[in-house]
Amino acid sequence: MSDSTPTNVSNNSRPNRAKAAWIAAGTALVVIVAAVAFQFLRPREGAAGENTPDQPGRASMSSANRQPLARVNGELISYDTVAAECMQRYGAEVLESFINRTIIHQACAQQGIEIREDEVRAEIVRIAKKFDIDPQNWLRVIQTERHLSPLQYEQDVIWPMLALKRLAGKDVSVTEEEMQRIFVRDYGERVKARMILCDKLHRAQEIWKQVKDNPQDFGKIAREKSIDPTSKSLDGQIQPIRRYAGNENFEQEAFKLKDGEISGIIDVSSPEAPRYAILLCEGRTVPIVKSINDPGIREEVLKQLEEEKTQTAVAKIFEKLKKDAVVDNFLTNTSTRGVQQASGAPEGRERVNQAGGYRQRIGTVNRTADQAEGQ
Repeated sequence: MSDSTPTNVSNNSRPNRAKAAWIAAGTALVVIVAAVAFQFLRPREGAAGENTPDQPGRASMSSANRQPLARVNGELISYDTVAAECMQRYGAEVLESFINRTIIHQACAQQGIEIREDEVRAEIVRIAKKFDIDPQNWLRVIQTERHLSPLQYEQDVIWPMLALKRLAGKDVSVTEEEMQRIFVRDYGERVKARMILCDKLHRAQEIWKQVKDNPQDFGKIAREKSIDPTSKSLDGQIQPIRRYAGNENFEQEAFKLKDGEISGIIDVSSPEAPRYAILLCEGRTVPIVKSINDPGIREEVLKQLEEEKTQTAVAKIFEKLKKDAVVDNFLTNTSTRGVQQASGAPEGRERVNQAGGYRQRIGTVNRTADQAEGQ
């Protein structure tokens, strides 16, 4: 299903198999489900606002001695020309990423948190083992499918993820009721269905009347009139709908249906856009796992629940860090203080401490910490 569909569904196999299949198919790597929209940076020395002195044995990059980057028929293309073009195209995005990464480093420094290089490497080994993949092969998968070098993966994905987890704390409380919900979500029966998705209520009402009068044409009508690009190409067929997967109203209506029955118009609107779904039930799946007490199942459910709760805590801690940070963005002329800033940095601006442990470089790619694992 595409992003426009109202629920997250999967097949009835165990979660770790589904995740491994995701990776094999080259889909995105996801861990933090709370949708924290921050970006981490491609390796580059220093941090935002630092005046790092030239390192010994390395040529200074001052404008006086920067070498041209290319020559075309005798005409030189200078470093500054390319840098200015990069700033124009990507400057705001890169700076925002740099700001977010610096916020994490500062929080680590304030709490005395250090993420060592061996911890980063151990985490990569742990993730690879989770999918029964050799760590070196895992890094090759990351490089091939996600276009991240091993160094970028370590510093742009793994380090921030570990840092935020440490900032969020390790204590996670789990109840039996929560365990049962996760078990039902991941192992319970699901509704097999076709769906038509609309963005206007009057349009959904027209289509609902059509399918009620001609239920045998549901697939054809879905192909012609649904706005969901993935399911419409399959005559409205969607992945089986599970309980506790995200959209409670959608799930409740789906599980009320009997085989061959068409639902009413289900409001699955989000704050961003109105959405209305119509379902045709095609039966239920038969769960393979019958009880949470089957061998190995309780441990797997517990591990999944703890991971999801940790992800939520990580999302909250980063939101709080962002909210509490005082950021003056001179490039975009904005400030978290609610006032516009004059262009250019003020005199005597404090340097950002290079703290937080394993931090050889910082840089600029659009990554999130939830890209570490195939969740």
